[in-house]
Amino acid sequence: MFPYGEWVLLFLTLLAWTEKRTSRRFFLILTIAWLIGKSLEIAFTATMPWNWHFARIAVMLVFWVWALQRAKHRLLPLLFTSLIVFVETLFIVNEPGVFPYVSWLFAIVLVLVAWLSAKSYWGTAAALVGSALLNLAFVRFTYDGIIRYIDLPNDYVWNVGVGLFTAWAGLSLVWQSYAGREQLKTDAELIPSNGLATYEASEERKPRQ
Repeated sequence: MFPYGEWVLLFLTLLAWTEKRTSRRFFLILTIAWLIGKSLEIAFTATMPWNWHFARIAVMLVFWVWALQRAKHRLLPLLFTSLIVFVETLFIVNEPGVFPYVSWLFAIVLVLVAWLSAKSYWGTAAALVGSALLNLAFVRFTYDGIIRYIDLPNDYVWNVGVGLFTAWAGLSLVWQSYAGREQLKTDAELIPSNGLATYEASEERKPRQ
């Protein structure tokens, strides 16, 4: 019941603004979207039979549009991931509890398919978030008459999604930093010693002030 995803986003937003990173505009937009969605929750959720988390949906919509604008492959990854999510929904409705850890199994397959079809961080994010948003309407249609109360999106999808994208981006930054240092080290080793000696000699010939 603890809102892990919201706290992760709040921490990243504060970090981006404290360190004046270029991503602070992105997190500001997410914060505004969350506040607008939260206002809709306060106004409408009490009168609706389904528990719609409009704040989370607003953040997902903004993140999806942001990722879609930066994705190289858009249509096919979204189609593949949507099909897998729809199959998962039908499987849970018709065969509940057949396989243990079925949610984790589908999550792993979903991420692999999204990554293999998109081949980029933003493409994978656009495919996963887009399929999750499309599945909200599918779940509402599929569960009607079976379950009268459900969280949309549910806590599992929200918290795992936020954790996945945050960890993925963090590991990418660590890898880029490590690769950059290794490249600088390699470039320094490739500098010819005679060039360095020539540079030092020319520096010594300069008149002292």
